[in-house]
Amino acid sequence: MMILLLLGSGSGGAASTVYGAAAGDTGHQQAYEHMVFLGDSLTAGYEPDVEYSEYDGFTTRLAEQELFRGRSQAVNNGILGLTSEGLNNYMNAITAGRSISTANIQTGLPGSSRTLDGAQTARDIRSADLITITIGGNDFLNALGSLTALPQDLSSIDLTPITQGYRTHITSIVDQLTTLNPKAVIVIADQYQPVPMLAGAGLYRDLNKAAASFSQIVEETADHYKQQGIDVRVAHVAAAFQGQELAMTHISEGDIHPNAAGYESMAVAFSKAIWGDRGYMTPATSGTGESVIYTNGSQLKTADQPIVRNGRTYVVLRDVTAALGAQVSWSASNRSAVISSEDKQITIPLNSKKIQINSKQVSTDAAAFMNGTGSKSKVYVPLSLLADSLGYEVHYVNRWKAVFIRN
Repeated sequence: MMILLLLGSGSGGAASTVYGAAAGDTGHQQAYEHMVFLGDSLTAGYEPDVEYSEYDGFTTRLAEQELFRGRSQAVNNGILGLTSEGLNNYMNAITAGRSISTANIQTGLPGSSRTLDGAQTARDIRSADLITITIGGNDFLNALGSLTALPQDLSSIDLTPITQGYRTHITSIVDQLTTLNPKAVIVIADQYQPVPMLAGAGLYRDLNKAAASFSQIVEETADHYKQQGIDVRVAHVAAAFQGQELAMTHISEGDIHPNAAGYESMAVAFSKAIWGDRGYMTPATSGTGESVIYTNGSQLKTADQPIVRNGRTYVVLRDVTAALGAQVSWSASNRSAVISSEDKQITIPLNSKKIQINSKQVSTDAAAFMNGTGSKSKVYVPLSLLADSLGYEVHYVNRWKAVFIRN
């Protein structure tokens, strides 16, 4: 298991583009199938004026990165407004295997109080290969007060009690996580601050110095666990934000959270910490508007692109199943495709929402269809059919127009 902590506010190489690739880089294809995301609003992916169901933060992007390497299963437990003390309280409940309300984790959290299932989260942590945590930014902000009314000179603000508490809480959090899952690899990200130089050179200097004091705790924490033989790494998130605060956050709107560019940058930093300098990958077709299919992590070489109809994505049946080791034949008499794979034989009639699996008729939510004419005609099937009938894991990543399929 790998654990990432982020201090925050709130296949083959030819098939894809990698950023910052370095000679001798290793581990960039290591799979972390089970991911658990813990922390504050950064884990949730919060942006102002965006509905919860539309959050698209760094955790979403990390789960997408895993698709290049293996199956991807993620659980997001982000809580808006959470501090390190609040997360430590939550971890106490998780370790004890008991439920706890958000009101009892931390007073003053936004939104209505809700009950969290500590026992289930403990099970998720025990089975996790990768855990990310974003925490610490709210500690930082609470110490400073309102960012809109800061003095130009912060020298009178004593952060010592806050940083000492933060150090204690981080140590307790990591101790509990490694107790629940002793195989943990831990990656802790440093602290960015969102206020630009435009606010004043002195204030900018002092804010970066204050953020650096939290980052120093991260470095020292990593060293502490490394000395115990625990693989703890630091993801350096802050550097990309420095000088780019206006471009990478919503600070011009009075909000400290990252925008899409900021969350993308965080995902790159995390990916490098997890998978090395070659860690962050995108399809070679990214940004071109073209669709692409990956089967078991390798780009499928086909001239037939996926088709989207009524919000559903369809792919060429023969290309995909052949790449995944299944055999496909065509029955002209009943205009059906027949898939043979291990212990299954699946008959898929055209334009029908009923298929046959080992002689048993099964209903589907969309029908296969023929596209093209003559010798160039191809049978297209909905992705949901591949997942439900063949047990394939299927994901569609809209930002890349990419389909990932694994058997």
